Amino acid sequence: MTDMDGKVALVTGASSGVGQKTAELLARRGARVVLCDLDASGGAVAEGIVTAGGEAVFRTVDVRSLEQLQQAVAVAERSYGRLDTVVANAGTVGGSAVAHRLEDLTDDQWVSIIDVNLVGTMRTFAAAIPALRRAGGGAMSATASIAALTGVAGQAAYSASKGGIVSVVRTLAYELVADGIRVNCVCPGGINTNLLGDTDILPALTAQMEAAATRGDAMSPQELMNRAAQPEEVANVHRFLVSDDASLITGQAVVCDSGSMVANLWMVIDR
Repeated sequence: MTDMDGKVALVTGASSGVGQKTAELLARRGARVVLCDLDASGGAVAEGIVTAGGEAVFRTVDVRSLEQLQQAVAVAERSYGRLDTVVANAGTVGGSAVAHRLEDLTDDQWVSIIDVNLVGTMRTFAAAIPALRRAGGGAMSATASIAALTGVAGQAAYSASKGGIVSVVRTLAYELVADGIRVNCVCPGGINTNLLGDTDILPALTAQMEAAATRGDAMSPQELMNRAAQPEEVANVHRFLVSDDASLITGQAVVCDSGSMVANLWMVIDR
């Protein structure tokens, strides 16, 4: 028996990256999974889970729509009888809003990022909470970012949206404790996904690692701490937080960044 046997999970942003790896991992651990994404390729991810012996269905969902999220929750209950676990992972770095100074961001750019990252997470939780109560409790996790804790130059809207997730998680942990519902979030550093590829962060990290390989020597502690994470590494943290192994953990923003916050603090002090 594995840690997710008998659980029913809903994962947003499940067509690729962290969401895909989280859905696949939860399924391998025994969960029945409802994958949600605007990208229809999530259907192939669900089929892959089923082919591997798991149980999964895909639902096209825009997290800007509470109704669509409620319908996805209904699919979970209708297909599997309950909902125990939610991973709110859908997000955006903002496309053309990346690396813009605050004064250059338009209202539309601000709203689009906040609406997907922050309000989308809130909608996901709001749609799921009644079902979790009906199941007698459960666990929810969201994908935030170390940008929530440190800020990122040129990404004020993104940083604000992720910081809001941390605040919502801490509030809901208090609100839902009597219902037996735990709520946490994961704060990764750079992740090697298509979203990070839309910024100049991944090329910089890649160049750093390639330079170390060319030199033929080991990477420095700072280089190791600033490496990009693989999506499955972040998925493992989500899996832990929604499992019974994390029964004492709620209201937390769990940093998983290879220590980059520590490395960058050291670099600032050293100057």
